[in-house]
Amino acid sequence: MLRFFANHCCFLVAAAIVANKGFRIPKIDDDHGLVTLPLSRKLTKFGGAKSSVTKSSYVGTIRIGAATQEEQQEMLVLFDTGSGQVILDSTRCTAPACLKHHQYSPERSNAPLVNADGQIADPGADSDKAVIALDSNDAEPGRVHGIFVRDHVCLGIERRKGSHMEGCADVILVAATNMTNQPFLDMPFDGIVGLTLEGMSAGPDYNFLGRLTAQERMKAQFALFVPNHAEGGRAEITFGGFRPERFAGPLNWVPVAEPEVGFWQVVVKAVSVGDQEIDICKDSVCRGFMDSSSSQLGVPQDAMAQLEVAMGFKDGASPSQGNGDCLMGPDLHLVLEGGLTLTLTAQEYAEVASIGGCRSLLHPLRNTETAGSRHIGEKETRKGTILSQSFILGEPVLRRYYTVFDWEFKRLGFGLAAASTTAPPNSITEEAEMPEHIEEFILLQTQEQRKTITKHEL
Repeated sequence: MLRFFANHCCFLVAAAIVANKGFRIPKIDDDHGLVTLPLSRKLTKFGGAKSSVTKSSYVGTIRIGAATQEEQQEMLVLFDTGSGQVILDSTRCTAPACLKHHQYSPERSNAPLVNADGQIADPGADSDKAVIALDSNDAEPGRVHGIFVRDHVCLGIERRKGSHMEGCADVILVAATNMTNQPFLDMPFDGIVGLTLEGMSAGPDYNFLGRLTAQERMKAQFALFVPNHAEGGRAEITFGGFRPERFAGPLNWVPVAEPEVGFWQVVVKAVSVGDQEIDICKDSVCRGFMDSSSSQLGVPQDAMAQLEVAMGFKDGASPSQGNGDCLMGPDLHLVLEGGLTLTLTAQEYAEVASIGGCRSLLHPLRNTETAGSRHIGEKETRKGTILSQSFILGEPVLRRYYTVFDWEFKRLGFGLAAASTTAPPNSITEEAEMPEHIEEFILLQTQEQRKTITKHEL
């Protein structure tokens, strides 16, 4: 998990490097003010050099700088529903992990350095600093150092004739000045655009979604579409609302739990596999965190074995028994607050294992993990959310449900996703998927603020 000591929580997954394939033009819906950005799926391996377990990252292009389109800087980024900052590799960094990515140049944009409070730093004076620390269950921790910069971030839109929509926001971002090789050397993107609620950001000027919707006067919503692997097609993220044609069923709304904290989280009232109820949420409150950067379904460690046995797995795998495509098995049901039930089939929670049979896509969350704590110096000012009773609702959920994130009314919308169609207009062909060796990381952000030369650990 990523620790931002200028804030909160990010469930991030590292992967392989991506060369610049050129700019993709998002679709603009002039009638409804929608901006749809196509996302490319990048495959990586994690769990060791000999592992055949793959992980998906869905990345898109942004442009940075207020200059003309030809002079703006392109970056490939992960749109992350679990973090609240824009974090970019930059030319201020000469570490090997930085040099293997495309680097943002604050100087090229004439972007001013700012302190954590948003005020422009005095010329020649040291500005506040950021530190991003990574902690993981299965890999060595990593760390990114950075500075705060105010710049113009665009979704890469070429303005159409008659369209008023630019898809840009003036935000404070973190430009990296140093980073460790592990795990950043193998990341398949040049930065992260955090899309949480404002509570996860260091302040209002750091929150891309809030700034975008205010400055472009668009509806404060975005939606994620991730096609089933068997169907193929392109994933997409839509800002300013959602695309009704992406639904195969009704849209149902669920309130965000504790929206002031900033997570896109919901209350999970009950869990069952087929007709077998799992006890984990009977006597205590469970939470589900929407995480666009996780390829697996995170589950409480204490419930992992019971869930897998109920699904027919043994030690995370099961013989195929005529189920060569891993499409047969009991449904997993998550009952949310208000009575809405999210149902995942074997197609979402299992995949074909390299040694044959089917492999579980569940991932245990340790009882000691927390998210969302804040610090001033060494003093903790806000307790983190304990993840021992939590579910990480990543790609398995997004593949089955077209999901709408409502920033204004603090709610999440779920509707069965329609089959994938052709790529949106004005987009280029899908980039090739490039498997690489990598470990999977769940990253967590927290916040620390100090006076003088403030170091914010992100």
